Amino acid sequence: MSYYLAIDEGTSSTRTLLFNENFKLVDYVQKEINMYYPHPGWVEQDAEELYQKTEETMIEVLEKNNVSWNEIIGIGITNQRETIVAWDKNTGKPLYNAIVWQCRRTADILNRFPVSFWTEVRRKTGLVKDPYFSGSKILWLIENVDEVKNAYDNGNLKVGTIESWLAFKLSGKHVSDVSNASRTQLMNIHTLDWDDEILKTFGIKKEILPEIVNTAIENGIETKFGPKIYGMIGDQQSALFGQRAFEVGDAKCTYGTGAFVLMNSGSTPPKPHPGLLTSVGWKINEEAIYSLEGSIFTVGAFFKWLKDIKMIDEYEDLENYSRNTDNGGIYIVPALSGLGSPYWDSDARGLIIGLTRATKKENIIRAALESVAFSVREVIDSMQEAVWTKIKKMNVDGGATKNRLLMEIQSDLINAEIFVPEFQEITALGAAFMAAIGSKNISINDIKNLHFSGIKIMPNNSDKIEKEYYIWKEAVLRSRGWIKSTNISY
Repeated sequence: MSYYLAIDEGTSSTRTLLFNENFKLVDYVQKEINMYYPHPGWVEQDAEELYQKTEETMIEVLEKNNVSWNEIIGIGITNQRETIVAWDKNTGKPLYNAIVWQCRRTADILNRFPVSFWTEVRRKTGLVKDPYFSGSKILWLIENVDEVKNAYDNGNLKVGTIESWLAFKLSGKHVSDVSNASRTQLMNIHTLDWDDEILKTFGIKKEILPEIVNTAIENGIETKFGPKIYGMIGDQQSALFGQRAFEVGDAKCTYGTGAFVLMNSGSTPPKPHPGLLTSVGWKINEEAIYSLEGSIFTVGAFFKWLKDIKMIDEYEDLENYSRNTDNGGIYIVPALSGLGSPYWDSDARGLIIGLTRATKKENIIRAALESVAFSVREVIDSMQEAVWTKIKKMNVDGGATKNRLLMEIQSDLINAEIFVPEFQEITALGAAFMAAIGSKNISINDIKNLHFSGIKIMPNNSDKIEKEYYIWKEAVLRSRGWIKSTNISY
């Protein structure tokens, strides 16, 4: 028997999953990743910890299952996107903590540049003006961290997103795949290369950036353990690929730390649409496939916050408390890290509105579930406007899909079938698929013929929740305006 290793380096944990050659999950090892919040709105991780726990999970999953490195066909890496690491190319040591995609510290940097620049950035990269993306994070590191600035001036600095950092530590090669590079705000999605004009305006030297490679790497990148890295792909694109969304209009939503709705938009970048992003989905051989994307920053992170403040004891309580109640007039905007699609408002803050003496905990928890489904509905509305077609089915994955009530609410809101696959490790499966394609052991047509079992959830009662949705949109307007009205700044 031969195997694939899929490294899934997420925001909250690092996991390595062992798949056999038929893509059946054999086992996995998972380790939590520490998060650091040095200031309000700042989010960091220890880059060395990210790598060390990745290596530990790789070794442990093989040892647990008595598998040798020689039995590994190839390695696929999928990862949290936009998070950036800066390191010294000689020592291989990180020069500062990884700045996580959720971090909002660079909002002021973005305001230095004129509207005309952001119009060009939107056209060339498919992305909008927001601290979410990697480019401004790199600039912040150069300007604010002495070790980074010195390495930059001396020609010793290397920067990259998480797959680039892991690949460097595993192989010594400085590379990034095209799906992750498309999330930096520095890569032109039309040329699939770093954009010289954007780099010049940001003041970032191309020399510090990695070489851009395909998501399926034909010749592979040899690692210190022996097996080659044959696939690298950002986590949301990997989930789209793992859901086998190979046709234009196929869509998926991953409910993780955030929620990410992606739609296959074909081999030509779609025209910019308000509130939506365009990224490279994947590139195999000479063909790049693009994706429309809506990003909701806070989903699982909001549920974790409810647990942290003791509103719930276990995540199962979200459904247990909500199943037999309504929201009692409570509406929540879960903007703990600002608002992503379709607003891209980094100043927005979380909001709970409608409290009365009659409000019960159950009402608040129900409103929390609804707020997530409402946020996804907004993105779906924008996508349907962009492609002028109705989504008839949405495949879903991620931890929150275990909540049947949330999926029922979501189906009612988008008035479409929700398909919850029985096998939930879709993001890692996408990375394993990519490694298999890179190593020439399988084709997309072969993947299409694989059978997925799962649960279909059909819309049932959409009229009432539709009314609630439009009331919730009014609450969103209030969450966006309160900082400006009170002159509070972060």
